[in-house]
Amino acid sequence: MPKILIAGGTGLIGSNLITKLKQKNYNVVLLSTQKNIADNRTVFYWNPIQNECSGDAVKEVDICINLSGAGIFDKPFSKNRKRELIDSRILSTRILLETFQKEKQPLQQFIGGSATGIYPNICSDILNEDSTKGEGFIADLVVDWEAEMHKFSSITNTITIIRTGIVLSNKGGFLKQLAMPIKYFAGAVPGDGKQFISWIHVDDWSNMLIHLLENKISGTFNATASHPNTLGIITKQIAKILHRPLFLPNIPVFALKLLFGERYTLLLTSQNVSNLKIIQSGFQFKYETSEKAIQNLLN
Repeated sequence: MPKILIAGGTGLIGSNLITKLKQKNYNVVLLSTQKNIADNRTVFYWNPIQNECSGDAVKEVDICINLSGAGIFDKPFSKNRKRELIDSRILSTRILLETFQKEKQPLQQFIGGSATGIYPNICSDILNEDSTKGEGFIADLVVDWEAEMHKFSSITNTITIIRTGIVLSNKGGFLKQLAMPIKYFAGAVPGDGKQFISWIHVDDWSNMLIHLLENKISGTFNATASHPNTLGIITKQIAKILHRPLFLPNIPVFALKLLFGERYTLLLTSQNVSNLKIIQSGFQFKYETSEKAIQNLLN
């Protein structure tokens, strides 16, 4: 079995992916910024900001999966936070490549996690991998991030980029943030609720990556389910599955601005992102509707 190095594997999607890879008996090693869990056998410490990455981590590695990146919605968009978001993606990708180059370690394949935030906020158009790029901090960040990933062409002929939409998981993230207030009878829809959410079940995301890995498929692919839905409908589906009423009014835009600052636009983003390209490669989604995905995760 090929040896796989995963950077950023302790996050929401990374931990799910590792479980599935180990179930298939892949030899998986991790890069982690948590020094206390490093054993220099299966987990190696790295600190991209300090230009620290052990050469031992990349030795005999066949496939590199880079999922590094601080959470976009975790903290307010201060100047320092924006720098952290940039460095945790672009600088970490750069240090990773430099380590492989220094050790003269070629790769069979590089797989990089990207985001649908690269696309414009347009609900009327179906967005595919060739769509015009959006404007603003997030879109610019993703453009620069992907440019850094393509530099891996110096050590591999197979570069695969996965542009991920909203990941639904019962371990945290978007679904938990929506479901928690609903569970305690305080749920409300942000904005008018008409914004389209291009989502994907976390299991489908991991299975999609494994499909691209096992078939050695290069290129850029959207990781979104077949049927995006509006935020209003998704919120009502969560309430129905949790057997909770939704009696509070929608949260107005001015309140979102006060609560989240510049990040409020993320809650109002409306994108209908196509997954036709990954389906044409032979991949089949298990969870194609948001109701089916939410039912599985919340039960």
